[in-house]
Amino acid sequence: MTALRATARLQLHAGFDFDAAAAQADYFATLGVSHLYLSPIAAAMPGSTHGYDGIDPTRINPELGGEDGFLRLASRARERGLGLLLDIVPNHLAAAPQNAWWSDVLMHGRRSRHAQWFDIDWEAAGADQRLWLPVLDRPLQEAIKTGVLRVEEFNDQPCLVHHDLRLPLSPRSYPLQPGARQGWIERCNRSAERMHMLLQRQHYHPAWWRTGGDQVNYRRFFDITSLAALRVEREDVFDAVHALPLRLVREGWVDGLRIDHIDGLADPGGYLQRLRAHLGVAAEAGGRRGADITLHVEKILAEGEALPAGWACDGTTGYDFMDQSSAWLHEPDSAQALSEQWQARSGDMSDLEEVQQAARDALLDGSLHADLQRLLVCVRQAIGEAAGHADLSDAILRRALCALLRHYPVYRPYALQTQAERSFLAKAESAAVQGLDAAGRAAVSLLVSALQAPEGHELRVRFGQLSAPLNAKAVEDTAFYRYYRALSRNEVGSDPQRIGLEGDALIGLAKARAHQHPLAMLALATHDHKRGPDARARLALISGDIGAWQSALADWEQQCAAAGMPMPLPAAESYALWQALVGAWPMHGAPAVDFPQRMDQWLRKALREGKRISSWLDPDLAVEDASQQWLQALMHASELQGVRDALAGFVGTLAAAGASNGLAQLCLQLCLPGVPDIYQGTEFWDLSLVDPDNRRPVDFAQRAQALADDRSWSQLLQDWHEGAPKMRLLSRLLQLRREHPAVFLRGTLQDLCDSASADVVFVREHAGQVLLVAVRRASAERCPGPGLVWTEDAQQRVCALPQRTMHNVLDGRTEVFNGSVSDALLFAGSPVAVWISQESGADGQQ
Repeated sequence: MTALRATARLQLHAGFDFDAAAAQADYFATLGVSHLYLSPIAAAMPGSTHGYDGIDPTRINPELGGEDGFLRLASRARERGLGLLLDIVPNHLAAAPQNAWWSDVLMHGRRSRHAQWFDIDWEAAGADQRLWLPVLDRPLQEAIKTGVLRVEEFNDQPCLVHHDLRLPLSPRSYPLQPGARQGWIERCNRSAERMHMLLQRQHYHPAWWRTGGDQVNYRRFFDITSLAALRVEREDVFDAVHALPLRLVREGWVDGLRIDHIDGLADPGGYLQRLRAHLGVAAEAGGRRGADITLHVEKILAEGEALPAGWACDGTTGYDFMDQSSAWLHEPDSAQALSEQWQARSGDMSDLEEVQQAARDALLDGSLHADLQRLLVCVRQAIGEAAGHADLSDAILRRALCALLRHYPVYRPYALQTQAERSFLAKAESAAVQGLDAAGRAAVSLLVSALQAPEGHELRVRFGQLSAPLNAKAVEDTAFYRYYRALSRNEVGSDPQRIGLEGDALIGLAKARAHQHPLAMLALATHDHKRGPDARARLALISGDIGAWQSALADWEQQCAAAGMPMPLPAAESYALWQALVGAWPMHGAPAVDFPQRMDQWLRKALREGKRISSWLDPDLAVEDASQQWLQALMHASELQGVRDALAGFVGTLAAAGASNGLAQLCLQLCLPGVPDIYQGTEFWDLSLVDPDNRRPVDFAQRAQALADDRSWSQLLQDWHEGAPKMRLLSRLLQLRREHPAVFLRGTLQDLCDSASADVVFVREHAGQVLLVAVRRASAERCPGPGLVWTEDAQQRVCALPQRTMHNVLDGRTEVFNGSVSDALLFAGSPVAVWISQESGADGQQ
């Protein structure tokens, strides 16, 4: 079994299936990763491009190649010394008839053997003990009247049809004799009264999709009505959901699991404990140690938050590192100037806290209203008697609950037994009561006490299952698209209120991660990122020269106005689009033909997520189309040639420094404690935008060819535009991890950073093996050139180095270090320097 060293994340779908992944096994083995980290492989909705909309967790997706295709991939991976990690989705399945469990609930209602498998509130007000199904494209009466909701025969069974949707009918609601069915179907479709009578006999109520936020009575993934939450805390559900991955572990094909959306589960800690035990049994049945099967969780950690100490997992999937490494690239003292620039441009004086609180209020009144109502029922059950004695009405309880949710700073509570968890709750309570009257304050106090009470488990669960999606939707999917102070800090897992991070703080966080979870993943890019790592690295440079940014913006907008073609967006969204253009503009300076389309795709999503001038519910196509036309003009119209040239020129002043910083953060990812996760396609510069842009097809042949590039490191730094130095750095450091695994897994971490320096220098040491890593942080004033080659300062020195004979992994030099070394010797013009000790016998494997 291959030990976990580094992963390559692959997004599987019909266009890139198991056989396509197997065809790249040679490439990834040569690159140096230890494992292929696969997106969900269980059967999903037809045409799914991601696999998170599963329909049958017990079988492998036939669109990916099914069981046979998976075994071909697994066998090929084993031949090349690669392991496999699986991304699994225990929280939800598609709420669609293609899902046999869900279909059974639609047919039989509460009598279905799967009725308790989904998190359905059959007693919800207004649902009439039926499943509220918001799937119609218009109100029910209109759908019946216009004939878009009708009965048809399908596979020898009558069903309710709405466009491409086929809903099963209760067997008790139609003639069982096939010969009597045709006339019955015709009568139902001809008479609105008969159709209503038929619908009354179903276990679900088909409704206009716009009613979902108000009436839906099943828990969803966030506010997506097409994804229904499972009650995986039930033993029968747990066994069914995990039968496939546990079998693949038992058979020796799978070496670890990644748990999607751990915070949606009722009891994440208990779930992980149970899963870890089952993994141990499965591994041992296959002749392996249970401890060797890794387990990672997708978890967003807030500032100052850590994974609960008792969780039986190997750490997170790496959003925390992505945030920290990106923050280090920013000028820490730039927050005030960036705020002033943003406020002057947008006219919005709100800080992020105010923006996301407003978003939370809107969501609780909108798409998450039904979830709030369900939580209120739980609140009344928990504190109803005490509230009655205190004369606290339902309206007061609602205001108090919303106030607490508005200010809750982390995704969710768990047991609320630790000081850290209680402090987060106390912070929320303190902020919540500020805007409430005496009755509201009393209600908050009762609510907080109930949440912390030993008997408050159900309340904590329901509170967490709303606070988590509320946090995600309000911050990442709303505030990030309203608050554009620095687009580079609006990233999954990041706190945009924190602009920069000093090097010593970055190392301190790495030490803490190594202590708690030495196998935690380290990510720079994921299938969910808002911008690629090299786009973030470039945009971070704005924080170091805000004056140049202000001047450039003024110039571009003046030219657009003079040409009679100003950007057709409000000031805030206009500011965001200019940043996005700078971040995504190609390294070589000439946008490809598809660039305007990619930018338009991003902009439409940004406008709709922001919900200010457009939205997914009510898109303003006039504004969106006008923006698309302006983007086309920016790329092609002669009137805006000057703007194109100026924009390209400004990007040109940032590109080399941004690329240098891209190498720096990649070096940190590969050398700090943890397991680097390399997202597909990011071996070259990644200037991608949010999905679907970050899930475009990858040219693996081009990347395999780049692995054979035999030019020197200094030559690659000169000819850098296509990404050759990034590929070289990645491959060399992955190979170094393969050759010296112990120093990366168990090596101590010693910070050699000078607090006055922008550079990060550290040493890792294990059993006599020494790894020395130094990275530079470029800025507008301190940047490489020509190319990515730095001019050295022979006077600058790094001290407290081990006395060793060291070999430079990138340029091949061998030097004897005697306690200190100059930057000129350490870096030799490179943005990064990685040295490994060469003493005989000190290979780090002892």
